[in-house]
Amino acid sequence: MKLIVLAPEDDNHTAPIKWALEKAGHRVVCWAGLTWMEDGQASLLIGDNDTLVLGAHSVDPGDVIWVRRPEPPLPNPKTSEPDKKFAALEYRSFYHSIAYFLETLPVWCINRYSAARVMVQKAVQIRLARKCGLKVPATLMSNAPATVKEFFERENSRNICKGFTPHVWQKEGKMTVAITETFELTRSQLPSDEVLTYAPAIYQERVPKEFDVRMVLMGNQIYSYALINKKQALDWRQDAGLGHVAAERIPTPPEVEKGVLEFARQSGLCFGSLDFGVDAKGDWWFLEINEEGQFLWLDQFSPDARLLEKFCAFVTAPQGSTAPLEEREHLFPSLREYEDYVTGREMPEPTRPRTEDPFLSMEA
Repeated sequence: MKLIVLAPEDDNHTAPIKWALEKAGHRVVCWAGLTWMEDGQASLLIGDNDTLVLGAHSVDPGDVIWVRRPEPPLPNPKTSEPDKKFAALEYRSFYHSIAYFLETLPVWCINRYSAARVMVQKAVQIRLARKCGLKVPATLMSNAPATVKEFFERENSRNICKGFTPHVWQKEGKMTVAITETFELTRSQLPSDEVLTYAPAIYQERVPKEFDVRMVLMGNQIYSYALINKKQALDWRQDAGLGHVAAERIPTPPEVEKGVLEFARQSGLCFGSLDFGVDAKGDWWFLEINEEGQFLWLDQFSPDARLLEKFCAFVTAPQGSTAPLEEREHLFPSLREYEDYVTGREMPEPTRPRTEDPFLSMEA
């Protein structure tokens, strides 16, 4: 058995996890995604013996496939101009064929591509969370000005606005100018009807939260951390990067754990990072799940979390195992040991142009 990570080898989660698993004697290989270059090429043969080869690595029965953050398909830049659109569509279709084909093989996908593509949709995850018994704030997704204004005119309502996707605005040759983040918005602050049609947005009842929770789901194991923001900002992610947030392990209420595990069962996800807001009454409000979400930063904020070791135990256990990850976490080195290892050393150069939005690596 080997772990095949669909991500660049220098990804900020792939690199430490690969190192830790290899230190423990496991085989780990990376495939950054479909490209025209040799290490990004792929072959899928359907016949008497179905085979799939990603770069230099065959996908074998019993392998674990961690769909971390593969790069978008990258066609040969020398393709003639009239053919570039066609080539891009063919590369994208081939990648989708590979991603879905993985689900038909005797391998364990973390997570299945079909489940991930559905659950990345905010509307789907919010509705499913509500169905599974989790508390969810009233949410509107719209580009219709009349509907947006009606939502803001609800009695005694306080509301926030956020985008569907992370985005960074930059000027050439300059650092970041602006990034998307969650902010409070009132009826009087709404722009003109025309501006409201420029981009759809997510409008949501504001949770009067005392603190945020970042939860990490690994199979049937749940780990919750209270995020104490010294600045008490509405969106804690930027403050976390500036050192204004502390993380503390807290117990997950039984009813929340039950709802999250049912959510995982119905969604088909076995791994992900979830965000909750906790109000003064102690109620946990589901905000979102990111099945590719960052989690190792919690080891930096709270070294006793040992999430790197737990994740290594998770991906090396039999699929569907219910054994506590703590039973095997001691088999793997910690994030701190990895950081000591790389101190003063340069990470390998990417083997392909990086297209990842820099904000994504800041997602906490």
